[in-house]
Formats: sequence, structure tokens, C-alpha cells
Amino acid sequence: MKNRQIETTWKDREAGTLKTQLIESKTPALQPGEILVKLLHVPMHGSFWLATHPNGIHPRKEEFLSEGRFVFGNGGVAQVVDTTLDERDFRKGDYVCIFGHIPCRRYNCYACTVLHRYSECDFGESSILGHGKGSTEGTYAEYAVLPRHSYEICFRKEESPSPTILKSFMFGFLFADVRNALTRHMDSLRMRRMLLIGAGFSGMIAAYIHNRTCPESKIFVVDSSPERLAHLKSIDPEGIGTYLLPKSIAAELNSRHQHVGLRHELSSIIDDVSKEMHAHFGGRSCNLLFDSSSGNTTPIWDNPQILSPSAHCIPFGFGSQYILLSKELIQMSGLTIMMSRGVGNIRNRKEVIELIKAGAGKFINENLLAETKELHGLDAATAFIEEMQNPPRQLHEISHAYISF
Repeated sequence: MKNRQIETTWKDREAGTLKTQLIESKTPALQPGEILVKLLHVPMHGSFWLATHPNGIHPRKEEFLSEGRFVFGNGGVAQVVDTTLDERDFRKGDYVCIFGHIPCRRYNCYACTVLHRYSECDFGESSILGHGKGSTEGTYAEYAVLPRHSYEICFRKEESPSPTILKSFMFGFLFADVRNALTRHMDSLRMRRMLLIGAGFSGMIAAYIHNRTCPESKIFVVDSSPERLAHLKSIDPEGIGTYLLPKSIAAELNSRHQHVGLRHELSSIIDDVSKEMHAHFGGRSCNLLFDSSSGNTTPIWDNPQILSPSAHCIPFGFGSQYILLSKELIQMSGLTIMMSRGVGNIRNRKEVIELIKAGAGKFINENLLAETKELHGLDAATAFIEEMQNPPRQLHEISHAYISF
């Protein structure tokens, strides 16, 4: 079957630069356990812009380009076109929410076969759709082949779901990713003072989950977009405070070559963030830090002015270069820094399906999609990518968008 995909390749291998373009291809023959789907909606989120940035800034760039090219996309909502599975399980016309993580093939991998946390594979052999390293090509395409375990049914064909609720399932993978991070440690969601770095897709979802799970909590958000901050604050005007990060500071944090005086320049910003955050939290520091930014934002928060003893820190974004554990932080009793990657286990994925049906879908449509540009087809998506990447915009300057087919 003819297919079209958005492909990223080397532009100049020696210089480390990339190019992204629309190509024509053919769908491969299905292997046992695979299904062929037609994409309906796919979000263009921060990880895509990081992975395909013309200057090659993703920390796992070499992994993505292990075969010299990749087709991004580890999420979306799609309809089954063909299947190798028993029709009692999957039928043509069923709708699937794509989660994108694929287990290894070893019988003795505890992470993949028992825990079903594929991103923590004991052998490092699990994969993610569209993320290179021999993985299946991703969902930035008209059609995609999905291996077993990389998706869940969200509706049967005969249920005839509305276009509105179907559209919200394109964010199922990101919802599961954020929820997995926030629930991985049993105590994280009892923390009632969240400092949220970044008000993009994942930041909005983190605020929604924390606000609904811990109703008496307060959230303080740092972002460089006044529109995103205002939108997020509207979820809970009393419980959510905001700080507008100057665009010049955001640009410097995201630059590839930060100048020597950056930390000194940031001291006044950190003082301002700390002062306003403490006021919002009744004189206390945050005890839950969720960094959802795709930029290099750890210099804002990896210090004792922001964090408190026993705080849980979740660096969710991919753009930061390192976390600085100073002697002051090392002496903070109970300080926990927890990395979280992946959509969690099977239970988390299935519960996310039910949460979207039970009300989270309404939140997604009214908050994530309301301010997001809809791109009709891959031609429009490719033109939008060209607009954002020629010349390359910094990540905080790129508009939210999604592709509809």
C-alpha cells in the first residue's frame, strides 16, 4: 500500500545538522502480532521539535539516527485497516490509542515481561515507535504498522465514537506518560505544593492530574509564554500562581553555547521565582517539582532557594544538560530526584483510556486543543515544519499543533 511519511535524515553528518521532509513509501508486509492502522490525529509535541531540530540538539540524536533516518511519532489515535490478530481481539474498523512503547523479546526480562515497564528493559533492548535504534517507524505518516503492546483499543467500530472524543485520544500516550511519572512514587501525589516548569502539553496535563487528585494542592507555574500561563491558570484561578520567565532568559537557557555569566544572571530570576513561589505557598518551598519543559531549565530549580527537604523532583523534559547537586542540596534530608520515562504498565494505559472517557477528554478538548493549530494532512504539516525550522526557532517559540488526516 502506498504511504506518505515525514522523514528526518542527516543534512550534513559531519556538521551534525538534520533535515525533515515529506516522502512517499510503501507499507511493509505485516508480521505476526502486528496491525496496520490509518492515522486520524497526531500531536506535534516538544519531543518532535527536539528530535528534528535542524541543529541536532536532542541528547539521543545518535540513537534516533542509528540507521541514518527516522520517521517520528510514538502517539496518536488511529483506525485499524488490517490485522494479523484473532478477530475476537481486534477487527478492521476498531479504533486504537497509540502508546508507542514496545517490549524486548527476551523471556527473562523482568521489566518487560512482569512489570510491563518497557522503557526500563533489563537488557536495554526495548524500543519506542519512531525513535530509531531499529524501532518500527512512527506515526507521522498516513499509515503505520503497530507491533503488539504498542497500543490499546479505545473504541470498537460498532460503538461509533464521536469525532470530538476520538480526537482527545491522540494525547493518550502523553497523558499516560505524565500520569506514570506522577504516580510512580506512592508519596508524590500527596505533595501539595507543586512547582511546574513549562506550561505546554505535558505541563497542562500534570497540572490537571495534580489538581484533580489532590484538590487542596497549590501549583506555581513558570513559563515564557503569557498566553500559556493565562490558559493554565484558568483551570484553577485561586490555586494556580504563575511567573512569566523573560524570553531573553528562556532563549539563553535553550542556546547551545551558554555564556559564562549565565548563572550569575539567573540569580535575580531565581530570587524572583522563589519570592513569588513562597508567597503563593504560604511561606513554604515546593515539595513537588515537575519539569515538563523541553528546554534546559534545571538551572532555575536545582538549588536550595527553590527546593525543600523531602521534595520530590521529576525532570520530565528532555532538554536539560545536567542537574547540579551542590553541597547544600546533598545535605537536604529526603530530597528525591526521580527520572521517569515511558507510559507505565498495562494498568496505567488502560486506566488512562477510562479517564479520558470519564472526563479527561473534555479537559483535553477544551484546554490542550482549544489553543492548538490544526494541520490538515501531511502537506500542511510539512509546510508548518518548514516555517518553524527555516530558520530554526527556539523550542519556546514554536506554536502548538496537531495533524488531522
